[in-house]
Amino acid sequence: METGESTYGYRGSRWIKRIVVAADGSPASSQGLEQVADLAPRVGAKVVVVYVRHLPATAVMAPGIADSTMVQTLDDQEAGVRQEALRALGGRGIEWEVVVRAGSPGEEIVQVADESAADLVVGGSNRHSSLHNLFLGSTAAYLAAHSQAPVLVMRSKVANRAEATVDAMR
Repeated sequence: METGESTYGYRGSRWIKRIVVAADGSPASSQGLEQVADLAPRVGAKVVVVYVRHLPATAVMAPGIADSTMVQTLDDQEAGVRQEALRALGGRGIEWEVVVRAGSPGEEIVQVADESAADLVVGGSNRHSSLHNLFLGSTAAYLAAHSQAPVLVMRSKVANRAEATVDAMR
């Protein structure tokens, strides 16, 4: 199969022209970025990588907690996402950009998807506990519920293997 040719027998995609991929440096996010790096050149899509600088609720509620260490951690995480995007997407012959936002990850990713007229949104699921999701919510669930574009949720291979191991032990 030639580069840009799909399994449906035509070059490019009739509907996927812009892909928004959420990136936070997690294994599931990395898996999503790798899949987008494979898909985008084949369908001729532009890629928008979104990194959201998210301060924990405690930092917002208690001024002074968001100290220089926390800000440095966010800076390091952003730099890591930019390097990962360059490694995955650079040199593939596709148009791509990194967009950095601050706020609630789900809300910001949906906003970028809307602003960029995304045809597909890709995000990772890191399989937090039910208690975590009850109080803080799941970004993947938020994307699925609020995105106007279809959402592809990626799970890392590491998370899948770990879950299979736990299931086998039961």
